[in-house]
Amino acid sequence: MTTTKQIATKIQGAAAFGLAALISVAIVAYGQGLWQPLVMANIRFHPEIPWAAPAMAVLLAGLLAYLSGRGWPTGTSQRRRELLRWNRMPWPTFFLAVGAGVLGLVAFGGLWITAADLIHIPAGVQPTLSHIPLPTAISFLVMGALAAPLSEEAAFRGYAMGILQRAWGHAPAAIVGSTLLFAAVHFTQGIDPVKLGLYFAAGLVFALVGYLTNSLYAVMVVHSLGDVLGFTVLWPHDQVRHGMGFHDLMFVPALIALAVFTPVAVLAFRRLARVARPLRAARRSS
Repeated sequence: MTTTKQIATKIQGAAAFGLAALISVAIVAYGQGLWQPLVMANIRFHPEIPWAAPAMAVLLAGLLAYLSGRGWPTGTSQRRRELLRWNRMPWPTFFLAVGAGVLGLVAFGGLWITAADLIHIPAGVQPTLSHIPLPTAISFLVMGALAAPLSEEAAFRGYAMGILQRAWGHAPAAIVGSTLLFAAVHFTQGIDPVKLGLYFAAGLVFALVGYLTNSLYAVMVVHSLGDVLGFTVLWPHDQVRHGMGFHDLMFVPALIALAVFTPVAVLAFRRLARVARPLRAARRSS
């Protein structure tokens, strides 16, 4: 009987992971899959008018409204609201969460550069906006910095982590499971184990912010800042030829950032865990 129950539990756990993967990929496909065709259409038709970004804003608003419980079927409204983690928090907690996330991002940036200088990482795909009118290019960058964090956070730190946490009953496992899914969808940037491992590390930073605060508000800001870090520093570093190890001028600063900011970020997250404990307790009691 015990063995049968254990097998059933494992099957249920695997089914929950499959459901989390299916739903999270669908959310990301909507949030980012629609944005790319809109960008291409805007470049082809009236590129002087930045019309794609407002159109995408309407689509994202509709996605957020549905995920937060509106629309059919009404029987799932409450569950959708709970999964989204669209919960308010005190401002001091919000700023503490963003600060902890930023410290984690600095350490992560050091990790990325260090890894890229020790092990060759294939360059990812970076958009070229040089031939696009400036207002339209700016609208693309702004909406891109909003569409990815909103859809990915709703997908992974919202729905996927919530489904796994409820099914597995173990928050650390849900954090790891949802972060694995987050890293997996970034295969479009290159099927490279080191690069996917780096995306997993970034996902852990986001997951900790989302879980500890039981909210997407702070983690969306942190994710947006992470994308800015990627666009301005990390991905351009991989695009150009550079020396390896100490032959790269960024190697020593990256090592220092990794060594200094990792323990500082750990301390910040420990403090956030204490301060935001009532927010997590509210989720467990609901």
